[in-house]
Amino acid sequence: MFDKLGQLKDLWKLKGQMEELKKRMDAMVIKAESPKHLVEVTMNGSMEVKEVRVDALAKNFSEAELGEEIKAAFNKAIRDTQMMAAQAMGSNLGIPNA
Repeated sequence: MFDKLGQLKDLWKLKGQMEELKKRMDAMVIKAESPKHLVEVTMNGSMEVKEVRVDALAKNFSEAELGEEIKAAFNKAIRDTQMMAAQAMGSNLGIPNA
């Protein structure tokens, strides 16, 4: 019986840690620019897009070039968000960063 209570206590503690991690992730802000600085994507740590900015100079580029810029900015924002999330989860769970 005490073993079950200990497991329940551990689960409750883990739930609290996960809620704290979610709050931290939502508060993180990641900004990523495209290679030619035409597009900037802002995401939070939960990978929600908060803002997309397109520079006025974008009108001087072809549709294909602008598409590549948008794709690059989004991919960089996603990679950066994933890296920050992994670091946050590791530190929250006591796992050292490599």
